[in-house]
Amino acid sequence: MEYFKQEEFLKAKKQRAKALAIYLMVALVYFVIALGLFLYYRSLPYRSPDITKVKLILYPITVAFAIFSIIYLSIAFRRINRYYKFCYNLSTAKRETSTAVYLENDGKLFVKDGVDCKALVFLEWNKYKKDYFERKVFVFYEKDFPIIKEKAEVEFVTQGNFLINYNVLEEENI
Repeated sequence: MEYFKQEEFLKAKKQRAKALAIYLMVALVYFVIALGLFLYYRSLPYRSPDITKVKLILYPITVAFAIFSIIYLSIAFRRINRYYKFCYNLSTAKRETSTAVYLENDGKLFVKDGVDCKALVFLEWNKYKKDYFERKVFVFYEKDFPIIKEKAEVEFVTQGNFLINYNVLEEENI
């Protein structure tokens, strides 16, 4: 079954474009107001009392725009941009196929490449060490866990230890 779909990458791309458009519209409004006030300021005679009014309007607007920029770009847009890059990597990067026995869900919050995740725990054979080890395969925190019965043998495809798709082969008793 496919867990990560290409549509999620397209949604992330649209979400990123929308967030960037919102910021650019706010920036454009600020720069139009600032340019208008600057041109008005330049047209005023020397020592005009209106110069103080222009400064009292422009300075708070500039401070508000700077605070908005810091908050919006460092919190909202940064989170959306990380998710977009993460989905881009999932859709284009090299994938690895493995087979392991499913153990349990780990609902604890993990952060992988700036994206919130939770984990599936598998028991996998390491051919180099010739021993079993527990492997955590990450899934999106907002999505439900895939439905897999305990101790079932699962073939799964990952990219960077993140689940792309999986196939339940058979139930196995350990």
